[in-house]
Amino acid sequence: MAITLSNQDYTELFEEAIQNGEITCQSNEFETICEYPPQLAQGYDQNIQLRPGLELSISDRLNREYLILKKSECRWPVGSFFHISGNYRCDCGTYVDPGYNSLTGSCVVPKETLEHLAGERIKSVHICIDSHLFGELVVGQLRGLPLELETLIGEGDEIINFAGTTTPSMQVALQQILHCPYQGVFKRMYLEGKVLELLALQLMQLVDTDVPRSHSSLRGHDIDCIHHAKEILIQNLDNPPSLLDLARQVGLNDRKLKQGFHQVFKTTPFAYLRQYRLEQARQLLMDSEISIEQVVKAVGYSDRSRFAVAFRKQFGINPKSYQMQCRKNGDLISLNCG
Repeated sequence: MAITLSNQDYTELFEEAIQNGEITCQSNEFETICEYPPQLAQGYDQNIQLRPGLELSISDRLNREYLILKKSECRWPVGSFFHISGNYRCDCGTYVDPGYNSLTGSCVVPKETLEHLAGERIKSVHICIDSHLFGELVVGQLRGLPLELETLIGEGDEIINFAGTTTPSMQVALQQILHCPYQGVFKRMYLEGKVLELLALQLMQLVDTDVPRSHSSLRGHDIDCIHHAKEILIQNLDNPPSLLDLARQVGLNDRKLKQGFHQVFKTTPFAYLRQYRLEQARQLLMDSEISIEQVVKAVGYSDRSRFAVAFRKQFGINPKSYQMQCRKNGDLISLNCG
């Protein structure tokens, strides 16, 4: 059964859960960590004020129920968003999947409805930056960047959104944020440096790829078909269909599927599949004690050496070295918690 909540309902649910002692919400002078109400999800939201006008938010939760969140119109500052795991849908026709990132100008965001599936683990990083502070950071540096980037500095009503695919360098910075080894003022300084690094990588991506302002000429039915194609690929990691078979299964011609898939997910169907396999492998190596051979099989690779080459190319590190690094970090976290 779906749970439908307005912004106010959502806030009141958190406040009631805190008052009833169902969840904890811990704060210090610059950081707040709040658990999710148990009827919604298992996980937390973390908000860190890095400096006036610069805020970092981390969300990591496992949805318990199918949630429909109706958001009211509001004004947002400049926003940098990185989606790490899980997927959800917005009624504006956007599917948000792992590897998606966006840079959005200060604007008035209209009413929208977000759909979150039960059993989906959602992990994301969101950076909010005051438009004046953003302007100070890039002042004199706009030459070579898309002209539309200048609109990010002002506070207009039009939504300016540059969407891209998260690169290996961005993924490394995101993992360093999620596994920050410091506390107190050093944590704040370290995270601010990583946040500015992510912003720089996004701007570099705009220069290198000439990313246009995101838009969609696809109809709602076409978007549903493309999302269905993505699900078919995910469900057949070890034996994916050909492009022609995939197009036939979802009711589109292969040209429209390929073009539409690139428009929705910013990549080709089989580049998406490769990135998905490697991201699943990375999470398995990070969150479990299973062997490399088991990971290789789980994500649909038939050869360990080919998997190792692809993993190293994507993340800049061998699978075994990454697994040992994650276990070492986990031991350190356990010791700190103890």
